[in-house]
Amino acid sequence: MVILFDIGNTQIVLGVTKDGARFHKWRFSTQRSGTEDEIFAVASVLFERQLGKIPDVEGAVIASVVPSLNYVFQRLVEKYFGIECTWVEAVNSSMVKWNVKNPSEIGADRVANVFAVAFDHPNALVIDAGTAITIDVVKDGNYEGGVIMPGLMTAVYSLFEKTAKLPQVDLHVPTNCVGKDTSENIRIGIVKGTACALNGLIKEMKTIYDTPPTVFLTGGQSKVLEKLVEHDYLDPDLTLRGMFKFWQTKRRSS
Repeated sequence: MVILFDIGNTQIVLGVTKDGARFHKWRFSTQRSGTEDEIFAVASVLFERQLGKIPDVEGAVIASVVPSLNYVFQRLVEKYFGIECTWVEAVNSSMVKWNVKNPSEIGADRVANVFAVAFDHPNALVIDAGTAITIDVVKDGNYEGGVIMPGLMTAVYSLFEKTAKLPQVDLHVPTNCVGKDTSENIRIGIVKGTACALNGLIKEMKTIYDTPPTVFLTGGQSKVLEKLVEHDYLDPDLTLRGMFKFWQTKRRSS
């Protein structure tokens, strides 16, 4: 089994897989004060409940955008599984050409998303709807850059925190384009406004391709955008899939 930690700003996704096709996965709130022992204590209960045992692990992959947690998870893997970590980084891979100014700046989750699609779909756009929404552009199997914009919940929190009277709202797909109360106004502006922005960017990005790219949608908020944003595939496991492929390529090259 391979164990995978996708460490995001809001949530941590823990996954285990045998083949990179099917995953057992669990989500944790990102807490910057936990220890490796506390995290393993929670994870071991989940393993026992769903898998019947703590898995025998031959590989551990970490994609982190929270540097302050890196050491904690490295200690967890070394202490409880007795193996070294594979860190997902653009500078740690020559399988994809990174046509950007500073490959070291590319988030590990975005690197994983690129690995998930680049080999089978060399012309692709990946939309990852999380704390931030990213679009990654893959052309002829190479990474060409992309876009970062506020995520849906980030936008909701921003309005709530920076205004005196606007409420914090739940997110779902609004049925109207004109709101009749404040909550509906906010929901339309954030959900439909973000979807319109994404569709406009996708339309413009497609002009750089000779043939239409395959568009993937993933991330924790992808279900909210599913019916509004143009895409060919909705894949909630895309980042984990890319992490597994990254681990495979590193193992083959070592």
